[in-house]
Amino acid sequence: MCNNFSRGRTINAVLIGSVFTIAISIIFLSCNLRKKSGEVLAKQYCGSCHQFTPPEMLDKLTWKKSVLPEMAFRMGLFNLANSNKNFDELADAYSFAPSAPLLDEKDFLLIADYFVQNAPDSLVALPRVAPDFLTQFEAIAVQSKDLLPLNCLVMRDSMGRTFVGGRRNTMQLLDENLNVKDNFSIDSPPSCIRSKKSKVWCLEMGIMDPNDATSGELVEIDMLKKDSKVLIDSLRRPVYFETADLNLDNTDEVVVCEFGNYTGRLAVYEQKNGTYKLHTLEAVPGARKVIVRDMNGDKKPDLITLFSQGNECINIYWNRGDFNFEKQQLIAFPPVYGVSYFEIADFNKDGHFDILVTNGDNADYSKVLKPYHGVRILLNDGNFNFKESWFYPINGASWSAARDFDQDGDLDIAVISFFPDFMRNPLESFIYFENKHGNFSPYVTTHASDGRWLVLETGDFDHDNDEDILLGALNFNPQNKVLLDRWKNHPVSLLFLKNKHFKKTS
Repeated sequence: MCNNFSRGRTINAVLIGSVFTIAISIIFLSCNLRKKSGEVLAKQYCGSCHQFTPPEMLDKLTWKKSVLPEMAFRMGLFNLANSNKNFDELADAYSFAPSAPLLDEKDFLLIADYFVQNAPDSLVALPRVAPDFLTQFEAIAVQSKDLLPLNCLVMRDSMGRTFVGGRRNTMQLLDENLNVKDNFSIDSPPSCIRSKKSKVWCLEMGIMDPNDATSGELVEIDMLKKDSKVLIDSLRRPVYFETADLNLDNTDEVVVCEFGNYTGRLAVYEQKNGTYKLHTLEAVPGARKVIVRDMNGDKKPDLITLFSQGNECINIYWNRGDFNFEKQQLIAFPPVYGVSYFEIADFNKDGHFDILVTNGDNADYSKVLKPYHGVRILLNDGNFNFKESWFYPINGASWSAARDFDQDGDLDIAVISFFPDFMRNPLESFIYFENKHGNFSPYVTTHASDGRWLVLETGDFDHDNDEDILLGALNFNPQNKVLLDRWKNHPVSLLFLKNKHFKKTS
């Protein structure tokens, strides 16, 4: 009897254990299926308009409170959006949002759960080589009542003249001592200039802040007569342009990057008898910069273009003649990388152009410090395949320039950040990298915290046969009261980094 009782108890225990195991397995399988379906849906929907962003690239709170609500809005699930946009932003956003939801609400919630559950609580900064203090350059703060720290343009033209432009619709010509020499009337904030003798072509954004208004223009300014005329109008927040004879008819076309916000484009304007005919190459927002160069030796200029605003990539548009271009994507990044600027240069001297790119636009929906922001070199294998060969983390990196600043035969790098860690490391606002046999040594200056640097230009400003650096400040609130008070009390508009490699001879 005891044996029967023992055997019955054993059977019951086995049954209970089996049921428990099955229940746990069902729960585990259910969680796994839920996770898998959320992941599959995320890759299906989130990877359809930009490169897929793995959950671990942002923290849980940023996904939950910022990115996912914006994603819901863009997918037409307005009840899940909880948007913090102002009225004008909402008006723009609704006009470009889908008229009907792109997916079921329950599927979106699976996507949201996948991102939040698999994201870390916080992002961990990457280790980096500690910088030394800069000695090759002398940092000189430029302060003047005529120059406000609201710069959106600092550029030297083909004749070596220096222009600065401001958010308050200002355009000024500086002398060699960086004093204001002349002022020009413009209608909106400038973003890019090109000039020939007394004529300056100025690209005006219309509205500098995010928008899709067609109020941007390309204007020609006559510096002698002090008047101007509109060449091309109805541009969506244009930020960069180049001129080149793309169809080999001895007349230059205009290539314009219309950044926009929800809409934009890369456009070529064909010039004929004083008029401009539009050819749209890519009708997407975020066109940031274009480089015009014959990349395959067929005598026809090709276009290498950087796009941001979610679809972060660098494309080459092969010129096939008669304004037909064939697109090839060279490199792409997830949207959180915030591509901000690029240059091409041959870093390893193999005869092929490489890419110097900065990642750090941190003004949108994930305003947290990101360990993958910084400056990168992508080497070209000769077949337009690019591989990262060097990376230095810089919070909010926004602009970079590759030049042989010390004239030792290799390329050094200058980088600015518009979104540095103002609380703990404001000096990363400007970092100079000296190329030492392929290794880049970082240097900083205490003057880096004199302003919030938006634009960078290089050139021999003091005419002593070496490359100097000029930074332009746009002093928006750094969320650091000590810095903000300093900027208000001692406003610095420009920071001149005078290269001391050569001493000026009389």
